[in-house]
Amino acid sequence: MSTVTLSLISHTNVGKTTLARTLLRRDVGEVLDQAHVTEVSEAHELIAAGDERLMLWDTPGLGDSARLVQRVKKEGNPLGWLLHQVWDRTRDRALYSSQEAVRNIQSDADVVLYLVNASEDPGDAGYVVHELELLGWIGKPVIVILNQMGEATPSPAADDPIAHWEEAMRAWPIVRHVLPLDAFTRCWVQEGLLLERVADVLPEGQRPVMQRLIAEWQRRGRETFEQSVHRIAQYLARAAADHERLAEEQAGRAEKRRAMRALAMRLDQATADLMAAMLDLHGLSGRFQEEARARLEEDFRMPGEVVSSGRAAIWGAAMGGAAGGIVTDIVTGGLSFGAGAIAGAVLGAMGAAGLLRGYQMALGADQPTVRWSQDFLRDLVQQSALRYLAVAHFGRGRGEWREIGNAALWTQLVEGTLALRADRLPSCIWAARDDSGFVTDADARFADLVRGLLREVLCTVYPQAVNILPTRPR
Repeated sequence: MSTVTLSLISHTNVGKTTLARTLLRRDVGEVLDQAHVTEVSEAHELIAAGDERLMLWDTPGLGDSARLVQRVKKEGNPLGWLLHQVWDRTRDRALYSSQEAVRNIQSDADVVLYLVNASEDPGDAGYVVHELELLGWIGKPVIVILNQMGEATPSPAADDPIAHWEEAMRAWPIVRHVLPLDAFTRCWVQEGLLLERVADVLPEGQRPVMQRLIAEWQRRGRETFEQSVHRIAQYLARAAADHERLAEEQAGRAEKRRAMRALAMRLDQATADLMAAMLDLHGLSGRFQEEARARLEEDFRMPGEVVSSGRAAIWGAAMGGAAGGIVTDIVTGGLSFGAGAIAGAVLGAMGAAGLLRGYQMALGADQPTVRWSQDFLRDLVQQSALRYLAVAHFGRGRGEWREIGNAALWTQLVEGTLALRADRLPSCIWAARDDSGFVTDADARFADLVRGLLREVLCTVYPQAVNILPTRPR
């Protein structure tokens, strides 16, 4: 069996175990807001391909680095002295944990992933100098990982921490790369970039093994991406095709409201199903429906109150999402909290007022129907892309699924990218609504639209990841 081994290390309480959980897609170790939670090094399989595997070690945090380095410098054989010292696990926990981490790196690591707090200025994080000196004595290649970058954002901040850390790391030859990878808001394409950088710093003999492991990781990532694209495409195609027939040719307001509510409730349930599928595909869980319901009940306590379109728009902006049948009920005074009614209240796009403008009366061959307008479906494409981006950027450090940060910036980026592809939407809708049996590729047309949209957004945010993302169905 051929194995490539990564040791994940950092100063204590910077977030190693949290990042390990995100990379592994499962909860390992213990996460507490205190020093030296991880007491022993633990190995976990990150990727396996045949008899080859990539292992990730979660190690105890380095502690009291300045005192440790000062003591080690007095010895003729610093590393040998350090490894053979005996420190009490309870009374001198900082030195004990540091020794355990060093032992793991010395005996097991091919590459060291050194995690730092990106929100700190490199010059202010005094422990970094001592820990890099310690890593320099060991001599293994180091990739610096910037954690705690803050909320995911499609545009770099004016005060870019990556540039600061890259400049500070130039003084250390063992540091081969500096990469952002936040345990809370990372994206899977960033993980792919990390694995490629690992291959860069491995000895020639190990690179073929690592390349095969990367290929397996990319296959899995692309498969999840493609499955997400197809679930979104099916959701959009069903929404485009859906309609509700009116019971009479000259329907009154009550009959139109009934038809609108039925259409919206089906969309809400489909939205709930889509979110559940994407969360499952990404190995996440979440109680977004319960949370949204609680917020909604807090905001609208007065049954029977008819909400103005202006107030509904404000509510829609605050809650985000299509909000579906519940918004129809609010604006018409019903306020019924039916099953699945708030599933659309996840990660904004159009709001309540937009939903009401989304209905289109269509004259069919036999009787009039209500269906979603093309403008509404365009918003639904945008909203679905935002939902995917929210899930894809979620790191397990947050526990259960929560909304993506900086939603306004992501919305701006998706909206601009979609505008360049908007001319493809009419043919998608036409294919979904064709009932002659001649057109059968509505799902495929929507999938092409969604895939291209998501790929362009991700490549804009992560330009180095162009080769990681799929270009066509697999």
